[in-house]
Amino acid sequence: MKRILTMAAVLIALSVSAVDRIVEEFGVPPTYPNINAAVTAAVDGDRIIIKNRAGDIPWIETISITKSLQFLSYVDNGFFIVQGNWTVTAANGREVTIIGMRNTAGNITGAGSSNLRETKVRVMDSHLVAGFIVFNNDAFDVQLVGSRLESGYVRINFGNVVGNEVTSPSGAEAVRITPTSTTFANDTCHIIGNKLQGPLSYEGIYVNTRAQVVHIRNNWIRHAWMGIEVQGGNTQGVANLIWNNSVQGYSGSSTIYGINLANTLTGSIWEVMNNAVGSTWAGNNRGINNDSGNSGQINVYFNHVNAGMSVGVDVGFTFAGSNTTNQPVTFNTDGTLLNGPSAINGGNPAAPFYDLDLSIGDAGAYGGSYTLTNFFPLHTGAARVYMTGHPFNVRQGSTLRVRANAFDR
Repeated sequence: MKRILTMAAVLIALSVSAVDRIVEEFGVPPTYPNINAAVTAAVDGDRIIIKNRAGDIPWIETISITKSLQFLSYVDNGFFIVQGNWTVTAANGREVTIIGMRNTAGNITGAGSSNLRETKVRVMDSHLVAGFIVFNNDAFDVQLVGSRLESGYVRINFGNVVGNEVTSPSGAEAVRITPTSTTFANDTCHIIGNKLQGPLSYEGIYVNTRAQVVHIRNNWIRHAWMGIEVQGGNTQGVANLIWNNSVQGYSGSSTIYGINLANTLTGSIWEVMNNAVGSTWAGNNRGINNDSGNSGQINVYFNHVNAGMSVGVDVGFTFAGSNTTNQPVTFNTDGTLLNGPSAINGGNPAAPFYDLDLSIGDAGAYGGSYTLTNFFPLHTGAARVYMTGHPFNVRQGSTLRVRANAFDR
């Protein structure tokens, strides 16, 4: 009898499989009349496919997600339009994916707890008109890809921020990465190919972690205090990279900084290379700044800082060389160089850092193989391979291994 009951339980389990649940205004079974109804009926692994209301009026709902679900637009490569806060509750093994949300007024946040990084969240090809994305909890591992926040900010502890446009309101960094865990995971937090604008007295990018390797690459940052600030750093001697960023100060109230390094830990290594730093503010500007408390190894080379700054490249770094501080570095509104004669073909001249046209690499966000062109414009309907990792040097007889990060519906 026990065996029969066990077999029956297995058959019941096998009969329950993930399904697509369609949300449609005034929907009747098998569709659902609102998003919450579909979420309530769903089981782990279901896809919630959302049709827009007549006239693209937002679905006005507060959504609490306590299952592994995907949320997608009914129209391929389109947006589903909502208004309200969405909260993901942490749980071991939970995975939540949101592709193509347009939220006219609402946030996406995390709550609860799970084991370290055991709750996976993806937000891709989405548009928050007035809202933030906050998962400042070590339970969450977040992939934010190809999305736009018109008046919001990003705060996560673990994950990647790739190919987004973020304009933050006063009182918040555009992107903040600050895990509480100090356990070194020997993996990489990528902050790559973003367009970021930070407000007065806050950073475009702020990172303080010893739990991961950090790659901050090919970002276009406009800021009113600090473009990039990093602290901490893994103590395992694995290099953190600040490469090929374009940073422009545009206003300020006291001193503003292009790239600032502070309180780096003994055993950490920071490579600051191929960045272009300028400012349109007439006040006190410091290009690449050696702030207080640094105990890490900091190497600064092939960077180009606008002439006339109070401090171009600070003193006291472990190594500094091949930087220019006596030439103009100015930008167009999209981050391309308006005037940067030293930065054009002015990056590290080694072949692995060449531009896509195989010329010597430019400094700034449009230089090298991770050029900002790869990530913009947003939401084009193209394949969602949003990051690749590959060797920069290929030697005869070696096997070329390429890792691609992608997700599609």
